[in-house]
Amino acid sequence: MDILSCLVGVMLFLVIYTVLQLGSAAYQSEVVVSAEPAPTSQRVLVLCSGGTVRVLDVRSPLDQLLSGFEIVQSVAEVQLFVEANSETPTDRYFRYSLSYAPRSTTELLGMLDLHVEQRPGATGEHLDQLDDRSRYAEALDGLSPNDVWLSFAVDTASVDVFRRAREMAIGRGFATGFDQLTLSFPLTLPLSDNDLNDLLGTLSTLSKPLR
Repeated sequence: MDILSCLVGVMLFLVIYTVLQLGSAAYQSEVVVSAEPAPTSQRVLVLCSGGTVRVLDVRSPLDQLLSGFEIVQSVAEVQLFVEANSETPTDRYFRYSLSYAPRSTTELLGMLDLHVEQRPGATGEHLDQLDDRSRYAEALDGLSPNDVWLSFAVDTASVDVFRRAREMAIGRGFATGFDQLTLSFPLTLPLSDNDLNDLLGTLSTLSKPLR
């Protein structure tokens, strides 16, 4: 009887272990896990708001707006630089500009603000529009997972479109992170070396799997 009881116990253990392993394998096949960002990758924002998705990539507009700023040597020249620069770069969804914002700082770049405005009538894509022919897919294909990681800003109305957009990004090899927040436009971003690092840098990513 003791031998039989032991055999039954061992068999039950093997059955339970097998079921747990199969369940774990099934779960792993359903989840989507983000890659880790490259050490030098920069942040690109993906806005999931109002049930739509849009990519907000400030890198190229900033490069254009700050072209020549390296020769600015004084506070007075900061203001002159802004006044002489009438460029307002645009992309599919946004318009970008600089303004002079005198502050108590010795860092000349810290006296600039970047303004991001929504272009009138330029709306993002809804969940049923997200496929390999979408504008979002086109934007992802124009980025490199070796150069950027994607930071999703998600409001409560956009969880489903976020999940689909993030799945598409991870499928293309991008590292991703996400926060539940809504950005208000026009958006004003103070510039400085530290602020630029915060805006563009690899602060953190959340690789929480999503079913």
